[in-house]
Amino acid sequence: MLIFIAINILVVLAMNFCAYTSWLPPQTYPNWSYFGLMFPVFLAADILFVLFWLIFKWKLAAIPLAGMLLCAWAVRTYLPFNFPFDPPEGSIKVLSYNVMAFGKDKSADIKENEIVKYVQSSGADIVCLQEATQGGYKIVMDYWKEKYPYQHVDDMTNNFHIILSKYPILSTSEIKYESTSNYSFVYELKVGDDTLVVINNHLESYKLSSDDKDVYKELVKNPEEFVTKSETVGDEASAEEKYGGLTAKLAKANAIRGAQTDSVAAVVERNRGRYIVVCGDFNDPTISYTHHRLVKELDDAFTRSGNGPGISYNRSGMYFRIDNILVSPNIKAYGAKVDNQIKISDHYPISCYIKLCTK
Repeated sequence: MLIFIAINILVVLAMNFCAYTSWLPPQTYPNWSYFGLMFPVFLAADILFVLFWLIFKWKLAAIPLAGMLLCAWAVRTYLPFNFPFDPPEGSIKVLSYNVMAFGKDKSADIKENEIVKYVQSSGADIVCLQEATQGGYKIVMDYWKEKYPYQHVDDMTNNFHIILSKYPILSTSEIKYESTSNYSFVYELKVGDDTLVVINNHLESYKLSSDDKDVYKELVKNPEEFVTKSETVGDEASAEEKYGGLTAKLAKANAIRGAQTDSVAAVVERNRGRYIVVCGDFNDPTISYTHHRLVKELDDAFTRSGNGPGISYNRSGMYFRIDNILVSPNIKAYGAKVDNQIKISDHYPISCYIKLCTK
Protein backbone atom coordinates (compact mmCIF):
# COMPACT_ATOMS: atom_id res chain seq x y z
CA MET A 1 0.00 0.00 0.00
CA LEU A 2 2.88 2.37 0.79
CA ILE A 3 4.18 2.10 -2.76
CA PHE A 4 0.84 3.30 -4.14
CA ILE A 5 0.78 6.20 -1.69
CA ALA A 6 4.29 7.18 -2.79
CA ILE A 7 3.34 6.99 -6.49
CA ASN A 8 0.21 9.06 -5.88
CA ILE A 9 2.22 11.74 -4.09
CA LEU A 10 4.67 11.85 -7.01
CA VAL A 11 1.74 12.23 -9.45
CA VAL A 12 0.35 15.09 -7.34
CA LEU A 13 3.71 16.84 -7.29
CA ALA A 14 4.21 16.39 -11.04
CA MET A 15 0.69 17.61 -11.81
CA ASN A 16 1.15 20.77 -9.76
CA PHE A 17 4.62 21.35 -11.16
CA CYS A 18 3.22 21.19 -14.71
CA ALA A 19 0.40 23.54 -13.76
CA TYR A 20 2.50 26.23 -12.10
CA THR A 21 5.28 26.33 -14.68
CA SER A 22 2.69 28.01 -16.91
CA TRP A 23 3.12 31.12 -14.73
CA LEU A 24 6.75 31.51 -15.84
CA PRO A 25 7.59 33.64 -18.90
CA PRO A 26 9.12 31.26 -21.48
CA GLN A 27 11.45 34.02 -22.67
CA THR A 28 13.15 33.75 -19.28
CA TYR A 29 12.54 30.07 -18.51
CA PRO A 30 12.40 28.35 -21.92
CA ASN A 31 13.31 24.90 -20.61
CA TRP A 32 10.44 24.93 -18.12
CA SER A 33 7.85 26.21 -20.54
CA TYR A 34 6.70 22.98 -22.16
CA PHE A 35 5.76 20.99 -19.05
CA GLY A 36 2.17 22.20 -19.33
CA LEU A 37 1.81 19.79 -22.24
CA MET A 38 2.07 16.96 -19.71
CA PHE A 39 -0.58 18.31 -17.31
CA PRO A 40 -3.46 16.24 -18.83
CA VAL A 41 -1.44 13.04 -18.37
CA PHE A 42 -0.87 13.61 -14.66
CA LEU A 43 -4.42 14.89 -14.14
CA ALA A 44 -5.77 11.67 -15.67
CA ALA A 45 -3.48 9.63 -13.43
CA ASP A 46 -4.65 11.57 -10.36
CA ILE A 47 -8.31 10.99 -11.26
CA LEU A 48 -7.58 7.26 -11.56
CA PHE A 49 -6.06 7.35 -8.09
CA VAL A 50 -9.27 8.89 -6.73
CA LEU A 51 -11.19 5.90 -8.10
CA PHE A 52 -8.52 3.48 -6.87
CA TRP A 53 -8.61 4.77 -3.30
CA LEU A 54 -12.42 4.93 -3.22
CA ILE A 55 -12.46 1.21 -4.00
CA PHE A 56 -9.63 0.01 -1.76
CA LYS A 57 -9.15 2.59 1.03
CA TRP A 58 -11.54 5.47 0.67
CA LYS A 59 -9.92 7.76 3.24
CA LEU A 60 -6.75 7.93 1.13
CA ALA A 61 -8.75 9.50 -1.70
CA ALA A 62 -7.90 12.71 0.16
CA ILE A 63 -4.40 12.56 -1.37
CA PRO A 64 -5.39 12.92 -5.06
CA LEU A 65 -8.28 15.24 -4.19
CA ALA A 66 -5.94 17.54 -2.26
CA GLY A 67 -3.60 17.46 -5.23
CA MET A 68 -6.35 18.69 -7.54
CA LEU A 69 -7.41 21.30 -5.01
CA LEU A 70 -3.89 22.77 -4.99
CA CYS A 71 -4.18 23.43 -8.73
CA ALA A 72 -7.95 23.78 -8.93
CA TRP A 73 -7.64 26.74 -11.31
CA ALA A 74 -5.74 24.54 -13.78
CA VAL A 75 -8.19 21.65 -13.46
CA ARG A 76 -11.11 24.01 -14.12
CA THR A 77 -9.29 25.60 -17.06
CA TYR A 78 -8.46 22.28 -18.68
CA LEU A 79 -11.65 20.39 -17.82
CA PRO A 80 -14.51 22.84 -17.15
CA PHE A 81 -18.08 21.83 -16.44
CA ASN A 82 -20.91 24.34 -16.57
CA PHE A 83 -24.68 24.27 -16.45
CA PRO A 84 -26.06 25.26 -19.85
CA PHE A 85 -27.86 28.59 -20.18
CA ASP A 86 -29.61 29.85 -23.28
CA PRO A 87 -28.02 33.06 -24.58
CA PRO A 88 -30.25 36.07 -23.92
CA GLU A 89 -31.89 38.08 -26.64
CA GLY A 90 -29.46 40.38 -28.39
CA SER A 91 -26.47 38.05 -27.94
CA ILE A 92 -23.74 37.98 -30.57
CA LYS A 93 -22.37 34.70 -31.92
CA VAL A 94 -18.59 34.64 -32.40
CA LEU A 95 -16.83 31.94 -34.42
CA SER A 96 -13.06 31.38 -34.60
CA TYR A 97 -11.57 28.83 -36.98
CA ASN A 98 -8.11 27.93 -38.26
CA VAL A 99 -9.16 26.68 -41.68
CA MET A 100 -5.77 25.26 -42.79
CA ALA A 101 -5.99 26.84 -46.26
CA PHE A 102 -9.62 25.70 -46.43
CA GLY A 103 -8.46 22.15 -45.87
CA LYS A 104 -6.04 22.66 -48.78
CA ASP A 105 -8.96 22.02 -51.08
CA LYS A 106 -7.93 22.32 -54.72
CA SER A 107 -11.42 21.91 -56.18
CA ALA A 108 -12.46 24.11 -59.07
CA ASP A 109 -15.38 25.63 -57.19
CA ILE A 110 -14.20 26.91 -53.81
CA LYS A 111 -17.80 27.69 -52.87
CA GLU A 112 -18.41 23.93 -52.59
CA ASN A 113 -15.68 23.60 -49.97
CA GLU A 114 -16.97 22.16 -46.67
CA ILE A 115 -15.41 24.93 -44.58
CA VAL A 116 -16.82 27.66 -46.82
CA LYS A 117 -20.29 26.16 -46.52
CA TYR A 118 -19.86 25.66 -42.78
CA VAL A 119 -19.07 29.33 -42.23
CA GLN A 120 -21.95 30.35 -44.49
CA SER A 121 -24.44 28.33 -42.46
CA SER A 122 -22.89 28.90 -39.00
CA GLY A 123 -25.25 31.68 -37.96
CA ALA A 124 -22.28 33.56 -36.51
CA ASP A 125 -22.35 37.35 -36.38
CA ILE A 126 -18.55 37.69 -36.25
CA VAL A 127 -16.20 35.18 -37.86
CA CYS A 128 -12.41 35.20 -37.37
CA LEU A 129 -10.41 32.89 -39.63
CA GLN A 130 -6.74 32.01 -39.54
CA GLU A 131 -4.57 30.32 -42.19
CA ALA A 132 -7.12 31.30 -44.82
CA THR A 133 -4.61 30.95 -47.65
CA GLN A 134 -6.39 29.96 -50.85
CA GLY A 135 -6.01 31.16 -54.39
CA GLY A 136 -9.74 31.64 -54.71
CA TYR A 137 -10.34 33.46 -51.46
CA LYS A 138 -11.61 36.58 -53.26
CA ILE A 139 -14.39 34.50 -54.80
CA VAL A 140 -15.22 33.22 -51.32
CA MET A 141 -15.38 36.74 -49.93
CA ASP A 142 -17.86 37.69 -52.61
CA TYR A 143 -19.85 34.55 -51.81
CA TRP A 144 -19.98 35.53 -48.13
CA LYS A 145 -20.78 39.18 -48.87
CA GLU A 146 -24.55 38.87 -48.57
CA LYS A 147 -24.39 37.48 -45.02
CA TYR A 148 -21.26 39.34 -44.00
CA PRO A 149 -21.23 42.77 -45.64
CA TYR A 150 -18.24 43.93 -43.58
CA GLN A 151 -15.01 42.07 -44.32
CA HIS A 152 -11.29 42.45 -44.04
CA VAL A 153 -8.41 40.28 -45.30
CA ASP A 154 -4.92 40.56 -43.81
CA ASP A 155 -2.69 38.96 -46.43
CA MET A 156 0.74 40.18 -45.35
CA THR A 157 2.01 36.60 -45.13
CA ASN A 158 0.85 33.30 -46.53
CA ASN A 159 -1.25 32.77 -43.39
CA PHE A 160 -4.15 35.08 -44.19
CA HIS A 161 -6.40 36.42 -41.43
CA ILE A 162 -10.01 37.11 -42.39
CA ILE A 163 -12.75 38.76 -40.38
CA LEU A 164 -16.37 38.55 -41.49
CA SER A 165 -18.81 40.76 -39.66
CA LYS A 166 -22.43 41.79 -39.62
CA TYR A 167 -21.26 44.96 -37.88
CA PRO A 168 -19.36 47.83 -39.48
CA ILE A 169 -15.56 47.67 -39.20
CA LEU A 170 -14.33 51.04 -37.93
CA SER A 171 -10.60 50.36 -38.02
CA THR A 172 -7.94 47.66 -38.45
CA SER A 173 -4.34 47.51 -37.23
CA GLU A 174 -1.58 44.98 -36.79
CA ILE A 175 0.07 44.09 -33.49
CA LYS A 176 3.80 44.30 -34.12
CA TYR A 177 5.90 41.41 -32.83
CA GLU A 178 8.66 39.05 -33.92
CA SER A 179 7.58 36.38 -36.39
CA THR A 180 8.02 35.37 -40.01
CA SER A 181 4.59 33.87 -40.62
CA ASN A 182 2.40 34.49 -37.58
CA TYR A 183 0.66 37.68 -36.55
CA SER A 184 -2.30 39.29 -34.77
CA PHE A 185 -4.77 41.88 -35.99
CA VAL A 186 -7.01 44.30 -34.11
CA TYR A 187 -10.42 45.33 -35.42
CA GLU A 188 -12.85 47.84 -33.99
CA LEU A 189 -16.48 47.00 -34.74
CA LYS A 190 -19.48 49.24 -34.33
CA VAL A 191 -22.10 47.28 -32.37
CA GLY A 192 -25.12 49.50 -31.82
CA ASP A 193 -23.92 52.45 -29.80
CA ASP A 194 -20.89 50.55 -28.56
CA THR A 195 -17.47 49.66 -29.96
CA LEU A 196 -16.22 46.08 -29.76
CA VAL A 197 -12.46 45.45 -30.02
CA VAL A 198 -11.70 42.09 -31.66
CA ILE A 199 -8.17 40.68 -31.75
CA ASN A 200 -7.66 37.82 -34.21
CA ASN A 201 -4.51 35.79 -33.46
CA HIS A 202 -2.34 33.14 -35.01
CA LEU A 203 0.57 32.84 -32.59
CA GLU A 204 3.87 31.05 -33.13
CA SER A 205 3.55 27.34 -33.85
CA TYR A 206 5.91 24.62 -32.67
CA LYS A 207 6.75 23.73 -36.29
CA LEU A 208 7.15 20.08 -35.35
CA SER A 209 7.97 17.52 -38.00
CA SER A 210 6.10 14.21 -38.19
CA ASP A 211 9.13 12.58 -36.50
CA ASP A 212 8.95 15.10 -33.64
CA LYS A 213 5.28 14.31 -33.15
CA ASP A 214 6.03 10.60 -33.10
CA VAL A 215 8.65 11.18 -30.40
CA TYR A 216 6.12 13.15 -28.34
CA LYS A 217 3.50 10.41 -28.66
CA GLU A 218 5.99 7.73 -27.64
CA LEU A 219 7.08 9.73 -24.62
CA VAL A 220 3.52 10.36 -23.45
CA LYS A 221 2.20 6.86 -24.07
CA ASN A 222 5.09 4.86 -22.65
CA PRO A 223 8.29 6.65 -21.66
CA GLU A 224 10.05 3.48 -20.41
CA GLU A 225 9.37 1.58 -23.62
CA PHE A 226 10.52 4.61 -25.65
CA VAL A 227 13.86 4.69 -23.85
CA THR A 228 14.39 0.94 -24.14
CA LYS A 229 13.53 0.87 -27.85
CA SER A 230 15.73 3.86 -28.64
CA GLU A 231 18.74 2.42 -26.84
CA THR A 232 18.56 -0.80 -28.85
CA VAL A 233 18.36 0.88 -32.26
CA GLY A 234 21.71 0.80 -34.04
CA ASP A 235 22.29 3.93 -36.10
CA GLU A 236 19.19 5.83 -35.08
CA ALA A 237 19.21 8.67 -32.59
CA SER A 238 19.19 7.71 -28.92
CA ALA A 239 16.29 8.55 -26.65
CA GLU A 240 18.30 11.41 -25.18
CA GLU A 241 19.02 12.88 -28.64
CA LYS A 242 15.39 12.54 -29.71
CA TYR A 243 14.11 14.09 -26.49
CA GLY A 244 16.68 16.87 -26.67
CA GLY A 245 15.78 17.73 -30.25
CA LEU A 246 12.07 17.84 -29.44
CA THR A 247 12.39 19.95 -26.28
CA ALA A 248 14.74 22.40 -28.01
CA LYS A 249 12.06 23.10 -30.62
CA LEU A 250 9.39 23.43 -27.95
CA ALA A 251 11.48 25.84 -25.88
CA LYS A 252 12.38 28.01 -28.89
CA ALA A 253 8.78 28.31 -30.06
CA ASN A 254 7.53 29.00 -26.53
CA ALA A 255 10.03 31.83 -26.07
CA ILE A 256 8.91 33.50 -29.31
CA ARG A 257 5.24 32.96 -28.48
CA GLY A 258 5.74 34.31 -24.97
CA ALA A 259 6.93 37.64 -26.37
CA GLN A 260 4.03 37.68 -28.84
CA THR A 261 1.61 37.00 -25.98
CA ASP A 262 3.02 39.94 -24.02
CA SER A 263 2.45 42.16 -27.06
CA VAL A 264 -1.18 41.07 -27.32
CA ALA A 265 -1.64 41.48 -23.56
CA ALA A 266 -0.26 45.03 -23.79
CA VAL A 267 -2.94 45.91 -26.36
CA VAL A 268 -5.61 44.40 -24.10
CA GLU A 269 -4.33 46.41 -21.14
CA ARG A 270 -4.36 49.65 -23.16
CA ASN A 271 -8.01 48.97 -23.99
CA ARG A 272 -9.00 48.05 -20.45
CA GLY A 273 -12.61 49.00 -19.73
CA ARG A 274 -13.73 48.55 -23.35
CA TYR A 275 -15.55 45.54 -24.79
CA ILE A 276 -12.85 43.12 -25.98
CA VAL A 277 -12.80 39.72 -27.68
CA VAL A 278 -9.46 37.95 -28.17
CA CYS A 279 -9.69 34.83 -30.28
CA GLY A 280 -7.82 32.58 -32.67
CA ASP A 281 -5.18 29.90 -32.81
CA PHE A 282 -2.87 30.37 -29.81
CA ASN A 283 -0.75 27.31 -30.72
CA ASP A 284 -0.47 26.63 -27.00
CA PRO A 285 -2.58 24.45 -24.68
CA THR A 286 -4.72 25.94 -21.95
CA ILE A 287 -2.08 25.11 -19.32
CA SER A 288 0.54 27.47 -20.71
CA TYR A 289 2.02 30.91 -20.23
CA THR A 290 0.07 32.17 -23.26
CA HIS A 291 -3.28 31.30 -21.74
CA HIS A 292 -2.35 32.23 -18.18
CA ARG A 293 -1.02 35.65 -19.23
CA LEU A 294 -4.09 36.60 -21.24
CA VAL A 295 -6.68 35.46 -18.68
CA LYS A 296 -5.17 37.88 -16.17
CA GLU A 297 -7.22 40.51 -17.99
CA LEU A 298 -9.81 38.37 -19.79
CA ASP A 299 -12.23 35.51 -19.17
CA ASP A 300 -11.98 32.26 -21.12
CA ALA A 301 -15.39 31.81 -22.74
CA PHE A 302 -14.97 28.02 -22.83
CA THR A 303 -13.91 27.77 -19.19
CA ARG A 304 -16.89 29.94 -18.19
CA SER A 305 -19.55 28.32 -20.38
CA GLY A 306 -18.19 25.18 -22.06
CA ASN A 307 -17.82 21.56 -20.95
CA GLY A 308 -15.02 19.01 -21.13
CA PRO A 309 -11.52 19.46 -22.54
CA GLY A 310 -12.79 21.10 -25.75
CA ILE A 311 -10.00 19.66 -27.87
CA SER A 312 -9.60 21.85 -30.95
CA TYR A 313 -6.42 20.50 -32.57
CA ASN A 314 -7.11 17.08 -33.98
CA ARG A 315 -4.06 15.65 -35.74
CA SER A 316 -0.92 13.63 -35.02
CA GLY A 317 -2.04 12.38 -31.63
CA MET A 318 -1.55 15.83 -30.07
CA TYR A 319 -4.99 16.66 -28.75
CA PHE A 320 -5.29 20.05 -27.05
CA ARG A 321 -7.54 23.08 -26.94
CA ILE A 322 -5.26 25.60 -28.62
CA ASP A 323 -8.07 27.66 -30.18
CA ASN A 324 -9.74 30.09 -27.85
CA ILE A 325 -12.26 32.88 -27.43
CA LEU A 326 -11.47 35.18 -24.51
CA VAL A 327 -13.67 38.10 -23.46
CA SER A 328 -13.29 41.14 -21.23
CA PRO A 329 -15.01 41.06 -17.81
CA ASN A 330 -17.81 43.32 -19.08
CA ILE A 331 -18.88 40.60 -21.55
CA LYS A 332 -20.85 37.50 -20.54
CA ALA A 333 -20.20 34.30 -22.52
CA TYR A 334 -22.75 31.56 -23.21
CA GLY A 335 -22.64 28.12 -24.76
CA ALA A 336 -19.00 27.94 -25.83
CA LYS A 337 -18.27 24.78 -27.78
CA VAL A 338 -15.76 23.16 -30.08
CA ASP A 339 -17.46 21.56 -33.07
CA ASN A 340 -15.70 18.27 -33.79
CA GLN A 341 -18.08 17.28 -36.57
CA ILE A 342 -16.15 19.01 -39.35
CA LYS A 343 -12.74 17.45 -39.85
CA ILE A 344 -11.42 18.95 -43.09
CA SER A 345 -8.96 21.22 -41.22
CA ASP A 346 -6.47 20.13 -38.56
CA HIS A 347 -8.42 22.41 -36.19
CA TYR A 348 -12.03 22.31 -35.10
CA PRO A 349 -13.96 25.60 -35.00
CA ILE A 350 -14.76 27.15 -31.63
CA SER A 351 -17.78 29.38 -31.06
CA CYS A 352 -19.77 31.04 -28.31
CA TYR A 353 -22.46 33.66 -27.75
CA ILE A 354 -21.53 36.88 -26.03
CA LYS A 355 -23.63 39.57 -24.41
CA LEU A 356 -22.25 43.06 -23.85
CA CYS A 357 -23.05 44.05 -20.28
CA THR A 358 -24.06 47.54 -19.29
CA LYS A 359 -21.03 49.59 -18.29
